[in-house]
Amino acid sequence: MEEFQNYMKKKNLSENTIIAYSAAMHQFFILYKEVTPENLKAYRSFLISRYRPATINQRIHAVNHHLLFLDETARDKVSSPAPFRLRSIKIPRGSFQDSIISNEDCALLEQRLKDEHQEFWYFAVRFLVTTGARVSELTQIKVEHLTCGYLDLYSKGGKIRRIYITDSLCLEAMDWCRRRGQTSGFLDEIVTW
Repeated sequence: MEEFQNYMKKKNLSENTIIAYSAAMHQFFILYKEVTPENLKAYRSFLISRYRPATINQRIHAVNHHLLFLDETARDKVSSPAPFRLRSIKIPRGSFQDSIISNEDCALLEQRLKDEHQEFWYFAVRFLVTTGARVSELTQIKVEHLTCGYLDLYSKGGKIRRIYITDSLCLEAMDWCRRRGQTSGFLDEIVTW
């Protein structure tokens, strides 16, 4: 096991990865005394029956790394089990839409914030939803942008990203700024968020 750990250090794997891979191989060798294709398949079945997909794949990667180690250090390449590799399992990915708030829920949230006089949160939600801006972009909005109806931001690679602000949001936000006595500059409360 120490040789395998030294091998992983030479391969520049992180300390946490070395610990996890060592633990996986320790588990393998407790269950099976030698590395054979049959034992590797049995270990994969063992993992599938007991662990979550991310854990299974991590341990399969550990085994495959160990097989590479055996391949590189084996003197007799014919008897080395390294050409055999375990396939990782497919992790089902949920739809990104599972985490998107519906229009009805968004309207309800906005209405509740407005009814409870939570103007800061109301406008934060309203700007994010209406403009599609990111939170980091939200902090760049100035009162002057409400006048012209858009905001130009420089993003990665020197590209300009234009964020349009709807007329109804501009009027509503300008009224909010006037009530607070703000006539120019960043929307103070949103910047401190």
